Amino acid sequence: MQAVSEALTLAEALLLLGECFGEEASTLAPQRDRESIPGWDSMGALMFMAELDERFGIELDADTSRAMASVADALEFMRQRGALAG
Repeated sequence: MQAVSEALTLAEALLLLGECFGEEASTLAPQRDRESIPGWDSMGALMFMAELDERFGIELDADTSRAMASVADALEFMRQRGALAG
């Protein structure tokens, strides 16, 4: 699949995170800590990395992924790389 160039809305980004981590998007408030999301484990992190690469051509390395402590951190990473609007 070819990477897309359109940035996601916040709602779409939360859906993407929910798909990766096995959570309902409505439960993924930006302030929610990574540790409170059971699916944000090594497999969930790999799924997030793969989705970013496939959809946007964005590489997320393991160290940066491990440093993400909250949903807000993941959203900010996406925003800084053009995957999230705003």
